[in-house]
Amino acid sequence: MAARPAAVVVERAYKYYGKQNKPDYKPVLNYLDMTVERGIIYGLLGASGCGKTTLLSCIVGRRKLDGGDIWVLGGKPGEKGSGVPGPRVGYMPQDIALVAEFSVRDAVFYFGRIYGMPMKKLVERFDFLTNLLDLPNGGRLIKSLSGGQQRRVSLAAALVHEPELLILDEPTVGLDPVLRERIWDFLAELARGGTTVIITTHYIDETKQAHKIGLLRDGQLLAEDSPSEILRKYDCDTLEEAFLKMALRQHEVTTRRRSTLTTSPDVIPESSIVSNADSRYQSRDDFTVVTSSTDMLNTKEKPTYCHSKSKARYKAVFIKSIQQFSRHPGGLIFSVLFPIIQVVAFFLAVGSDPRDLHVAVVNEEAASSPYGLDICKNDSLVTVVRKDDDTCDQYMLSCWFLEEMEKRRLYPTAYNSTQQAKLALATRRTYAVLHFSRNFSGALGVRVREGDVLDDVLEQSIVAVWLDTADYQISNFVKLQVHKAYEKFTKRAMRACGRNEDLVQIPVRFKDPVFGSMDTQMVGFMAPGIMITIIFFLPAIVTSTLMISDRLEGVWERSAVAGVRPSEMLNVHCTLQSVVILLQTLEMMALAFLGYSLPSKGSLVACGALLFLQGLSGMCYGFLLSVLCSSYSVAFFVATGSFYPMILLCGILWPLEGMSSGLRAVSVTLPFTIPSMSLRDIMEKGSSITEPAVYNGFLITVAWIIATLGLCFLRLKYKKT
Repeated sequence: MAARPAAVVVERAYKYYGKQNKPDYKPVLNYLDMTVERGIIYGLLGASGCGKTTLLSCIVGRRKLDGGDIWVLGGKPGEKGSGVPGPRVGYMPQDIALVAEFSVRDAVFYFGRIYGMPMKKLVERFDFLTNLLDLPNGGRLIKSLSGGQQRRVSLAAALVHEPELLILDEPTVGLDPVLRERIWDFLAELARGGTTVIITTHYIDETKQAHKIGLLRDGQLLAEDSPSEILRKYDCDTLEEAFLKMALRQHEVTTRRRSTLTTSPDVIPESSIVSNADSRYQSRDDFTVVTSSTDMLNTKEKPTYCHSKSKARYKAVFIKSIQQFSRHPGGLIFSVLFPIIQVVAFFLAVGSDPRDLHVAVVNEEAASSPYGLDICKNDSLVTVVRKDDDTCDQYMLSCWFLEEMEKRRLYPTAYNSTQQAKLALATRRTYAVLHFSRNFSGALGVRVREGDVLDDVLEQSIVAVWLDTADYQISNFVKLQVHKAYEKFTKRAMRACGRNEDLVQIPVRFKDPVFGSMDTQMVGFMAPGIMITIIFFLPAIVTSTLMISDRLEGVWERSAVAGVRPSEMLNVHCTLQSVVILLQTLEMMALAFLGYSLPSKGSLVACGALLFLQGLSGMCYGFLLSVLCSSYSVAFFVATGSFYPMILLCGILWPLEGMSSGLRAVSVTLPFTIPSMSLRDIMEKGSSITEPAVYNGFLITVAWIIATLGLCFLRLKYKKT
């Protein structure tokens, strides 16, 4: 009988985990020679951690060996035109590696689309595999299935395109024995049709149905032969017994070597890989390695299944991303509604003047009147009386002052003494204490009329104010409103006397501002920075979450084995995320400019372009997080840890001029600082994109995009596979 051509050949392969200068440095694959002929079922057996999954990853081209060679279907994995990774191989990893938001039908169709299968053929194969593997209803979501059901769907995804080489990593774990037997019968039928099957399993006895088995332990292939030949050679009734004998023999050989070698037995010098290879195997008297010349691999066979085109892969990944995103309510809310919620919350909660502020008032002037403190409530009260000689008598001017305060939402609460008023201030019942002396109106009139007065008259004409400066913003607001109340009060009093209103004002007059308005609020200053931070961090969180999710679930890895290129996955994600960012930009601009009437003196197109670029910058930052972080929690910690320093240093909460020169230099390099200023200049000043104050913000944003993408590529390039 003529020998079958080899489908997979592994020669002198070895791979290490760790570094040679570290204690945990050990081989995963150690001097492994393996041959899998075409059209057979090859059972790869071994305990967990012996290197089975690592070897399969190397065969499908997702990992590289530290030494040795692998030929798969006539070529080396990863070579152009080899089809591996790609449509010539069907791969079921040990993990489920399916999108949790997929339905059963979506999961199978996704891989069929990657391979460019026509829809009619895809439907036929799905129906066939549903009957064969007893799959759940096609509309059920993967995340709602049991572990065994998920494994059956995973197997169906590997079988859907009828590959030349089928690699199954423990496909029958947790399955019903009857279904397990049915699967083995089907695999035998595939092998008779020319398909090569490599399968790993925990159930050693079931591999009796394999044409050939390899027994792997501690990275070494102990034997490779047909099950019957192994049983005969080791004079055993079961494969478990034969495996035990080989393991004990390997342990004895290892023990003897440890007693004679001074170096660690786990570390193999590179020179020994070639020179000592034959002597290694000679130490095992009854170990036979099936050798195969690589000459037969020089002529590559044309694959029977045509390669999936880039268009088909893009379509598959695009549909996957849409389904994955649309079936994740949290992602939809976070991406579409959360910007609206954040912007509305900001405008409602930040920047408006404080309301319902009560001020403790000790009004000795009113208390000394016949009506007591209620005198200010008397509508018939005459406060200013003009005489014939153009002089005025003032009476109870403190009531006018309190009226002006109430117009500015500072509501007076009467107290009998300053001690009681200060106690109310300390307990947060009031926000300031004002004291009017008994002769406030008379002393103020004398001060205005004569100018040069005695110290006691000057003291009686002053409104004493105590503030709680521990609350910085409230105290500043109260201070500003008291000054404005005094300004309006004195103007009113001077008009009543027929005198010049400016006579008693401070000799400083603020004209109309060059930019902005006299009544500008904090919300107008903070809004550009807040909009930029929202549009930056939402895509960053969404992108890092989706990328890490696909990686941890094995979807990215399995898609790559199917032939999807990283650039295709990234291009699809960038396209969809750009649409979401555009929607978020339009939402925020509509709310800011139409809903809350923010100033928009400059180009709205320039505002939108800067916000959109900031969203792209955030997306690239999310890529960087997904590359650097190994889990959701680490990505969350990094994102949160970087978010607050950026917010604190970007000038939104406190001006850069209040920082040290060194800290200011760091601040201007952050992604928010200069762009926030640029957006504010466009909105408030009407600056054009040709002005340095504006285009510097665009340049900083583009620089962050380039820098984060560059770091991503460097990390991926030097990351150990």
